[in-house]
Formats: sequence, structure tokens, C-alpha cells
Amino acid sequence: MTGDEPLQQLLRSALPSPPGVGPSQDLWPLVVDRIQAPRGWSPLDTSLAAIVMLLLLIFPGWLFLLAYHL
Repeated sequence: MTGDEPLQQLLRSALPSPPGVGPSQDLWPLVVDRIQAPRGWSPLDTSLAAIVMLLLLIFPGWLFLLAYHL
């Protein structure tokens, strides 16, 4: 069984990396900022929750159907 080095060399020669390709800045601080950002409900989430609550008020029997699917 051969090692991976010949395959890697073959791939590097067949698909050379384009020059100057890379991120324009360090992306890790952006990732950390996004993780630490406060979470909030989007308008779509809020409207869907309001519609579900309204439907449950109109049709209370659907609560069991909703609970079954969750």
C-alpha cells in the first residue's frame, strides 16, 4: 500500500492553487462577534409565533396536533 504523498503531489500538479487567493482580512474576530451577539427574534419568527398562537386560540383542539408534531 502506498502513502498519500504521491497522490498529494499528483493533485498539486494537476490543480495548482491560484496566486493571491485568501481572505482579505482575519475572519476569526468576525466569527467571535457573531457568536457573542445577542440573539433576537426576526419579524418572520414573531409573525409565525403570533399566527400559531392565534390559531390555537381559535382552534384549541389543534394543541394536541401541534404537540404531537413537536
